Amino acid sequence: MTAMSLAGGRTVNWNLLGVIGGEEKINNKLASADHAAAAGARVVPLTLPDPQGLRLSFESGFVYDMLDGWAEVMALPHDAKQKALQDPAVRGRLERGSAGGGWWANWAETTLSEVFAPENARWEGRTVASVAEERQVPVFDALCDVVVADDLRTGLVPRTIDDNDEGWRLRAQLWRDPRVVIGGSDAGAHLDTIWTFNCISSLVGPSVRDRGLIELEEAVRLVTDVPARLYGLRERGRIEPGWHADLVVFDPDQLAPEPVRAVADLPGGAWRLTGGARGIEHVLVNGVEIVEGGRYTGERPGTVLRSGRDTRTVAIPAG
Repeated sequence: MTAMSLAGGRTVNWNLLGVIGGEEKINNKLASADHAAAAGARVVPLTLPDPQGLRLSFESGFVYDMLDGWAEVMALPHDAKQKALQDPAVRGRLERGSAGGGWWANWAETTLSEVFAPENARWEGRTVASVAEERQVPVFDALCDVVVADDLRTGLVPRTIDDNDEGWRLRAQLWRDPRVVIGGSDAGAHLDTIWTFNCISSLVGPSVRDRGLIELEEAVRLVTDVPARLYGLRERGRIEPGWHADLVVFDPDQLAPEPVRAVADLPGGAWRLTGGARGIEHVLVNGVEIVEGGRYTGERPGTVLRSGRDTRTVAIPAG
C-alpha cells in the first residue's frame, strides 16, 4: 500500500479495520499507516462505528452453507428445503453440524430481525432463546419452526463477537486515532447481507448518547469534516460562509437507526436491505429542504459530484 501511495502520489484508503482479534491485531494493521508515513506516503484505514451487522436467511443459505453438512440442504430448491427443515432427522443433522461452527451459528443469541407470517409477528426483534423459552421447545426447533412458517424468509441477525465492553472500548479508541477515518462500504457487494448505511446515525445516536464514548460535537466532526477533507470535497463537510448549505438537523435524544428491512425493488425482483433513521427533522441540500419533519419534500436539488469540478486533488503529503 505504501508503494501504491508513492506511485500515485495519493492517499490509499483501505477497507476495513475492525476490532475482532484485539489490540495486538489492531496495532499490527495500524502499523501500515506508520510505515507509509515514514516513507512519505499516506495509508488510511476505514473503521465502522459499531459492530458489523450480518443479516442471514435460510432462503439464500449464504454463510450457513459453510457449516458442516449444511451445503446440501441449503442448495435444495425452495419447496424441498422447506420440507427438509420440517424433518426431525434433518434438523438433528443440521444442529449437530453447526456446533462450534462459527459465531454466526450461535442460535440462542440470534435475533429474529424480520418475520413475515402473522403467527410470527410477536417474535420479531427477539432472540431465538427467548422464543424457545416461552414456547418450551429446544432452541434449534424454535428457530426452524419460525423459519418454516415464514416460508424461509426470516431475517436472522447473529450477535457478533465484538459486541461487548472490550469491543466498544477498542472502537472508541480507533475513532480518536488520527490515522483512521470512520466509514465503511463494500460498494454494494453484500447488499442483501451486510449493512453499513446506518453507521452514522448509529454513531451519533447510540454510541454517543447511550454509551458516552465520545462527545457529540467530536462525533459529528469525525463523520463530516474529516472524510470531506480526506476525499477533497470542495466547500463541503462543515458550516462556512459561502460553502454549500448541506445540513442535517437532528434531535440528539432521539437519533437512532430504524430496523433494517428487506425490500425486493431491484431489477428482476431481487432484494436488498434498507433502513432509515429516527430523530432526523430536517435535511437541506444546497440550501433546499429535502426532508421536513422527517418526511421527504420531493425536492431534488443535488447533483452528481465530479472529480476536479467538485473536488480538489489531495496529494501526498496530505495537507
